[in-house]
Amino acid sequence: MKRILSNLNMLAAVLLAFVLVLMANFISLNNPVRLDWSGRQYYALSEKTVNLLEGLDQRVNVVVFFQEEHPLYHEIENLLEEYQYHSRNIHVEWVDPARDRARTEQLANQYGLTEAQVVVFDMDGKSKVVRQADIVDSKMVKGRKEPVISAFKGEQAFSSAIQGLMQGKPPVVYFLVGHGEKRVTEFDQISGYSKIGTLILRDNLEVKELMLNSEKKIPDDAAVLVVAGPTKNMSAVESEMIEDYLSRSGRVMLLLDALKETGLEPMLRRWGVALRNDFVIDPDNTLKGSDVYIRTYYEHPITLRMGDAGARFHLPRSVEPLDTKNADTPAEDRPTVVQLAMTSDKSWSETQVDEPSPKYDENTADLRGAMSLAVAVERGATQKLLDVQIRPSRMVVFGDSDFVSNGALTGGDQDLFMSALNWLLDREVLMAIAPKPIEEIKLSLTSRQLHNMFWINMVGIPLIAVAIGLLVWWRRRK
Repeated sequence: MKRILSNLNMLAAVLLAFVLVLMANFISLNNPVRLDWSGRQYYALSEKTVNLLEGLDQRVNVVVFFQEEHPLYHEIENLLEEYQYHSRNIHVEWVDPARDRARTEQLANQYGLTEAQVVVFDMDGKSKVVRQADIVDSKMVKGRKEPVISAFKGEQAFSSAIQGLMQGKPPVVYFLVGHGEKRVTEFDQISGYSKIGTLILRDNLEVKELMLNSEKKIPDDAAVLVVAGPTKNMSAVESEMIEDYLSRSGRVMLLLDALKETGLEPMLRRWGVALRNDFVIDPDNTLKGSDVYIRTYYEHPITLRMGDAGARFHLPRSVEPLDTKNADTPAEDRPTVVQLAMTSDKSWSETQVDEPSPKYDENTADLRGAMSLAVAVERGATQKLLDVQIRPSRMVVFGDSDFVSNGALTGGDQDLFMSALNWLLDREVLMAIAPKPIEEIKLSLTSRQLHNMFWINMVGIPLIAVAIGLLVWWRRRK
């Protein structure tokens, strides 16, 4: 009887332990905890993305068209695991374009895909395609024929896609036409804007053209109005329409070239922006003499993620904040103007535009020193009415329109333009996620260290194991 009770007690203990293991497993499955103990926190999501995922209340299907042998496969896999951890509404399907041809063809027809190595985000029939070029930054390295991946932008690209799908109807970006502006429908390899137009469309935005002389006001659905490189003067009525739209919490981007009168100068002065009739020369940051490579950015949401990425302006004009301290306008109603892109201290503002070889002349109106080539303007950001935040008016002014044309567009140019556009659209979440640099960790050993490692691993450790075995054998014999 005593033996039976002992066996029953043992059986009960085993069953209890089994139940405890099941309970612990159930709790861990429903309340998972992930800890990133790596030094660089490479796959840890930013606070912006975490907040975005916590507010996600609809299912998002993610289809990844990457082969397992691709260098980015595991990068994307690890990142999407983090997205799934923070939101149960993220569902991932992996499709190998080389092995699963039937499924690839079906999804390619469904999403209109013409290339592999893409990630598709689908929410309730709306989709956003993220291409490999949107996920990484590449650069040429001396001694290598192929570009080398320098930074991973997966989080920025994936969060952008999800936020764009959550917005519902895409915001409309209007490009003004009728005054010689550059057009997103122009595919000219030098001066066209078709490339930047395609990038805007990929960011889940709608692009339309607008001719003011056929309108009574800026359309109500305009999220942003872009005026890109006008070559003819606008009428006073058209300028008033733009300023009226801007005053009603509108968003405007102006890309104004040197030596061009646009008719917008009086409006810009009222908004605290000065345009000089000049072009800027920077001998320390130029390749051809007429271009300026931007290396210095002021702190602003637009430039937050620029890092070392440089934009190259072509024969730019200076765009400077005006001193409005003595203006009659109350301080709370004055626009805040922030410089964005700066030249070096060796640059100057050239006003002798007819000279074949520009040079600084202190006896003229030329100014020497660091020049601002772009500004961000905001008004009404701190005003509140009955504890309700008023949507501020915002404007970005660039002193060049060629830096995002088809013949000049580079990674840094694209980043600066799209960051400015996202700021105007209140999409700061897309600008606060910086690319994560990819570091190559190499173990460099001298020949002496390699020699020592050989003797330790191939001779020393086996001999220790043999010695321990002999010692155990000898003790057992005794």
